[in-house]
Amino acid sequence: MSPRFLVSSLAALILSGCGESRLAVKLVDETKSGQLTEAQGTVEDLYGTDSDDTLLKGMQQGMLAHLQGDFADSGLKLDATAPLVDELRGVHVGDAIVSSLYNDTISTYVGKPYEHTQIDYYRTLNSILAAEQADGRWVPPTIMVPPGQPLLQSKTIDPFIGYQNSIIYARRMTINQLQETEDAKESARYDDDPFARLLTAIAVYCLAPNERVESDQQLANAMLTRALAAYKKQQETLGKSGEPFRYEVHGIPELATHLYLRNLHGYDPELFATEVTKLGFTADDPRIVPAAGSGAVLILNHEGLIARPEPLQIGIGAVGFEAKDSTSFTWGSIVFFAKGPGSEIAKSWIALPIPGDAVQKVLAPGGAAIIGFEIPVHATDAPLGGPATATVGSISRTGEVVCDLDAYARSQLKDAQPGLLLKTLLRVVAKQGIVAVGASQAKNRNSGSEGELLAFLVNLFGSLLATATESADLRAWTTLPNHVSGSLIDLPAGTYPISITTMSGTHSLGSVQVQADRLTLISVRTMPLR
Repeated sequence: MSPRFLVSSLAALILSGCGESRLAVKLVDETKSGQLTEAQGTVEDLYGTDSDDTLLKGMQQGMLAHLQGDFADSGLKLDATAPLVDELRGVHVGDAIVSSLYNDTISTYVGKPYEHTQIDYYRTLNSILAAEQADGRWVPPTIMVPPGQPLLQSKTIDPFIGYQNSIIYARRMTINQLQETEDAKESARYDDDPFARLLTAIAVYCLAPNERVESDQQLANAMLTRALAAYKKQQETLGKSGEPFRYEVHGIPELATHLYLRNLHGYDPELFATEVTKLGFTADDPRIVPAAGSGAVLILNHEGLIARPEPLQIGIGAVGFEAKDSTSFTWGSIVFFAKGPGSEIAKSWIALPIPGDAVQKVLAPGGAAIIGFEIPVHATDAPLGGPATATVGSISRTGEVVCDLDAYARSQLKDAQPGLLLKTLLRVVAKQGIVAVGASQAKNRNSGSEGELLAFLVNLFGSLLATATESADLRAWTTLPNHVSGSLIDLPAGTYPISITTMSGTHSLGSVQVQADRLTLISVRTMPLR
């Protein structure tokens, strides 16, 4: 058997044995197909009582309860999870040292900045939806948008308390979480969430006019102003060409502009007169100033599933041998192996012939070594399918993307990868150095062919063991949606049927009671056919 064949076989064995958790993939598949009860069980099997993943377990459980329509229970689960964000925001020094020496996966999962924001996003959303149902403003269908299961009966809450809680959660989301994200500079690009700011203003306008206090109006005005600026900044940082991901929010969404001007119309008439012209509208545009006595319905479609991290497994096989006859010579080679998204690049690398004595001195004192490691990556970003159309009564609106969570996840991982790769390589080199020292000692303590064989075995199997300890940290809140689109529809006060049309057909969302000068929020989760 040739040394190169041996290296190839062992590398293939290592790479085939590493990789993504079967349960993690199962959770995503069950969520996509609407098997939500089964998905809750998978969360228990996946995380169990592991305290390192307490935050992640709570986020997954909260999302699944939300998808089942039990908004009150989802809120309780996320309420219990939210305090962990403040506790885990700072990097644990002990975890950082251990992960640098051994593996990233054994450290406590502290969450990504965009995930921290989404905890309070869903606490806000849950509170609004539970209050609307208790208030009789939205009567959802008994079956979710396919694929799905019958909706659970959400616990009864006091509508007034529900609406007030949504403002509290929205304040925490924007004033605390987003500010801490911006201050921490944990990512080169993600440091704000304009749609989270929009939802804060939406929560204010879900209140009855006589329930809106001045401080809430001030909050809505500040958040809408910040949202427009944040959308503009994100277009410049995330929407530029040449990125390996698609940023699907195009500039400042019309929904953001319309809500901004509607708020100014009642809150700051003088500024409204200036801004409405500046933004290309007229003061009597019905999209900005609806007819007297009408109300608004906002349908938010949370579509698809956010990209989950996958392992890119990279292996380096090194061999170096001496052959002595009439002339003495050495030969060696370094061969690259890869498996996972983006592996095409590594697979195109050719085997590098190098002197065998160089391999033995630097990488493999025994003549052969397998050095492997993993880094988290995302699969290639695919374009979105056709946009969904929401219908209330006889009025239809095509949704526009107002939040691209998938781009947040992809950009954050891309920005973190150089540091992850450097830390991983340093750790791998350190492990291989320890193995090489052991192989050299085995060779020096034993003479002749016995020493050569022992050095070969120590280095080869030591390298294999070191490689086996290298696994990419693939933990993430994988049940989050890919993106959110919104459709805003104005109608006279009354009760209307609601539906949404996607590539899979038209689906009922129940009925909505439109109230004058008040916004009703309808939220749905759909899964694309692809």
